[in-house]
Amino acid sequence: MPRLISGADHPVELGKELGRGGEGAVYEIVGRPGFVAKRYHQPVDADKALKLQGMARQAHPSLLAIAAWPVDVLRSGPHGSIQGFIMPRVSGYQEIHSLYGPSHRKRAFPQADWSFLVHAARNLASAFETIHARGHVIGDVNPGNVVVSAQALVKLIDCDSFQITVGERLFLCEVGVPQFTAPELQERPFRGLRRSPDHDAFGLALLCFHLLFMGRHPFAGRYRGKGDMPIERAIRDYRFAFGQHAAAQWMEPPPHTLPFSALPRPVADLFERAFVPLMPSQRRPTPREWLPALERLNRELRSCGRNAMHKYPGSLSACPWCALEQASGTAFFVASRLAVVSPVASHPDFDVERVWGRIVAVTPPGVEAMPRPEAPAPVTPTPLPEVLQHAQRDNAIKAAALIAVVLVVFAMQPGLFWLWLLLAATGWSLLRNPAVRREYQRRRLALFAARRELVRLQGEWREHASGQPFLNRLRVLQTLRDHYQNLAADLQRDVQRLDADQRRMQLQTFLEGFFIDAAQLPEIRVTDRMALESYGIETAADVTPDALRTVPGFGQRLGRQRTAALLAWRQTLEQQFRYDPRQGVDPAAIADVRQRYAQQRVHLEQELMAGGDELAKLKTDILKRRAQINIALIRQAMLESQAQADLRVFYPGPSELWQRRNRN
Repeated sequence: MPRLISGADHPVELGKELGRGGEGAVYEIVGRPGFVAKRYHQPVDADKALKLQGMARQAHPSLLAIAAWPVDVLRSGPHGSIQGFIMPRVSGYQEIHSLYGPSHRKRAFPQADWSFLVHAARNLASAFETIHARGHVIGDVNPGNVVVSAQALVKLIDCDSFQITVGERLFLCEVGVPQFTAPELQERPFRGLRRSPDHDAFGLALLCFHLLFMGRHPFAGRYRGKGDMPIERAIRDYRFAFGQHAAAQWMEPPPHTLPFSALPRPVADLFERAFVPLMPSQRRPTPREWLPALERLNRELRSCGRNAMHKYPGSLSACPWCALEQASGTAFFVASRLAVVSPVASHPDFDVERVWGRIVAVTPPGVEAMPRPEAPAPVTPTPLPEVLQHAQRDNAIKAAALIAVVLVVFAMQPGLFWLWLLLAATGWSLLRNPAVRREYQRRRLALFAARRELVRLQGEWREHASGQPFLNRLRVLQTLRDHYQNLAADLQRDVQRLDADQRRMQLQTFLEGFFIDAAQLPEIRVTDRMALESYGIETAADVTPDALRTVPGFGQRLGRQRTAALLAWRQTLEQQFRYDPRQGVDPAAIADVRQRYAQQRVHLEQELMAGGDELAKLKTDILKRRAQINIALIRQAMLESQAQADLRVFYPGPSELWQRRNRN
């Protein structure tokens, strides 16, 4: 291999080839273990040479900490053409998709939980912030340009494609991936395209979404309209499948995904701002805005009581990962083999019968119908103020006069009866005093409010003061007790099922070793692979007709070729599979089953041990709420009686008229 020289005319000897791409190859450098050399297949043009020289001069320590940034150029000889560049060696890192895809993560990051992914997203935002702080733009943001370490540290690679500012000169990024390109840049050629930090902000939000949502693309949702919805078109149309406006755009999230509502509002708002149309004066969330939001999210995570690998926001009442894994049959996080929970160590004296005895010793609060108290004493209506009484009398006189006039005119001109009625109604609206009507409406609304309060109290009684909440919880505890008593039999059944299903499990393990993104399938495009990943289809084991039918671009008529290619690929792999009956059941599979049951046992014991106190508290709360509602009902009855009496002032009966006559 020919010897090269650095920009300072020092000889550089290339060693073993480490990797090869379409643009060039990466080699070890003899005598410099911390650095590698990238040598282009073809000589670079003058602009590219100036760009690399400028990047090498700007190799700041902050950039070298987060990126494979060029530190020197490689020449063919003194004053020769630039053949490549030298950069820090990135060891112990893997592409980011190996972290956010569940199947990839099981192999590459088996101990990573959601806290790890949130921390990686935070470090990714920090890397973007560093690039922008030095006046540069990444431009071609995509998963292939980001790598992650076992400590969730993030580094950016392929930095020679970045948009770089050197003095007064701007060197553009002329490549990109449409599925990670901002909506306003969709369908525009990358050559000659000037990027901005706001365009990077879109790509950053996409990668953060992939990390937090297990590889789901935010624009690869289910389209409820006609035809197919490619990811690029969905991006262009701002069809964020998880956002609050998704339904209005005929979109919905793929099945078995983390609910968008599980995110704390500050983080969810950042995604909304990144993926929906903004006013001209607005910008997408910057890396600096993502940093505190993700740090706070990580601080507020808590562990699931059933599975220590499940981390979720502390604001949620239940673990969303447990529900997802139960619904999908997919383990999103692999628990450590050493983290098996021992129920004996947790509750050595637990006796289910004794605990159940304490539960049933709590007597129910009893069935009691909601009381309907009457007003404690006859209610005296609130009389109208003297001013309104005069106005009421005046209105009566005016009404009588108008009626008399109408009758007289009708007797004279009966053919114009409807005209006289219309004129009388118009005259009444002009002559009457509206103050009486306003007072009537006010009292009528008071009666309606009292009756609405009765309806509210009835609902509150049913929900909180009847004995139903107590009985519901008792039934739940009884179900938990039955489940606990059947745990041993269920565990034995599942272990036996593993033994009887060895062939299927061996085939499943075999197929899980073949990833779609590594397969040579010409029919499957990049956008297809992203759509498949967003629907949890990463390996040959995930490829089934039912699973593919739900994926955009595969269930429609035009997707038959792609579906057939994937199914044929899986069938070819199945033909290569050889069942080994001597293998026996995988000890790891048995350990997983036993661990799952051990965790269930601990959870059930905790629920049952707290059951007696919980029922006692429920009973106390119900009795207390009954007393409170009873007092509120007495007050409501008084208010309703008073409102009815106050309204009768306007429509007095014979007794009220007699009392009014005596007062006069």
